[in-house]
Amino acid sequence: MFGKKKWLMAGAAAGALVIAGGTAAFAAGGWTVTTVNGQPGNNVGLNGVFARTDTDAWAVGTQFGPAGAAPPPPVTYHWNGSSWTLVPTPALGVNSAMVGISASSATDAWAVGFEVFGWRQHKTLLEHWNGSAWSVDTADQMIGGTGLELTSVLDLSPANAYAVGQGSGPLIEHWNGTSWSPVTLPSVAFTPAPGSEAISASSPSDIWVAGTGTNPTTFQATAEALHFNGSTWSVVQLAQPGTNTPAISAVTALSPTNAWAVGSDIGATTPIGGGTLIEHWNGTSWSIVPSPTPGADDSLTGVAARSASDVVAVGTALPSINGGPTQAVILRWNGSTWSDDTGGTIPGSLSAAAAFPGSAEEFAVGNSSGATGDILSHS
Repeated sequence: MFGKKKWLMAGAAAGALVIAGGTAAFAAGGWTVTTVNGQPGNNVGLNGVFARTDTDAWAVGTQFGPAGAAPPPPVTYHWNGSSWTLVPTPALGVNSAMVGISASSATDAWAVGFEVFGWRQHKTLLEHWNGSAWSVDTADQMIGGTGLELTSVLDLSPANAYAVGQGSGPLIEHWNGTSWSPVTLPSVAFTPAPGSEAISASSPSDIWVAGTGTNPTTFQATAEALHFNGSTWSVVQLAQPGTNTPAISAVTALSPTNAWAVGSDIGATTPIGGGTLIEHWNGTSWSIVPSPTPGADDSLTGVAARSASDVVAVGTALPSINGGPTQAVILRWNGSTWSDDTGGTIPGSLSAAAAFPGSAEEFAVGNSSGATGDILSHS
């Protein structure tokens, strides 16, 4: 489990192409929910989303089906500006999940995740889109112990991409157009955020990887990030929320002097179960920006921006400290303050958000309370 997001593992055979459908509008916040269908007989869970242009966006996830059936492949959905379509991926023959997605062009996209072998034995999974089909990159498949997986990817160009994950330690790999190779990191005590938005960049010389560090003396978890300036990686401390326990889940970079990181904060000064945590980078340091905590036990897992004055953060909460069914959380930055932008109760959980500077629409993905995939859009 990553936060409140449960992995939905696959279990049914491959099927035909299916068009997403079943929409419902939430007028107060202006969000529209599209429920997506996988292959016949399968449920779907969505983990990541990426928007390159107004007519080229992707959402990725996993499927699970009837017990005893062959596991189906992960799912990828493509947005052409008017509708979402299920795009086939190669059959893998094992339980698997796509977690993160990124594209540099209509003919160059990477999706990352993991395959499962035996009891929690994982192998990294990378698939590439060439404009017409997905293919598995077998050169990078690594088999490890429990929890080895890739969760986030940044595709800057056909010859420059990064994949982020974790296993026995932090894992960052670089694609040079020919092969993947491990990146030497400055801190072994760093753990990348486990969601699909651990990495973001405003340019090839301004890359952030958000996550958690560990104080070597007190063993206390600290909010931390790695930054790449085009030549070297360095450790950058985020603001620490007092004595609380921070968990940074996602980051988005707009420029070298403007980036956002979101997550959750659990401690003495937060509501029972924890509250939202949002931090801002001004080019010199990270600082905590006040944010609302709708519901209880809030956790932000995605963040995206259309401009410096239009940023959205998404996640999940419970209706009260007494529990209840999970519900989506959507917060918005208007250039001066963060406010609740959910616009009513949306059942289920949200995992990730996507937008780009000047985009006509922004997207969020997750799972409904009925274990089906949801894609939210907002103009």
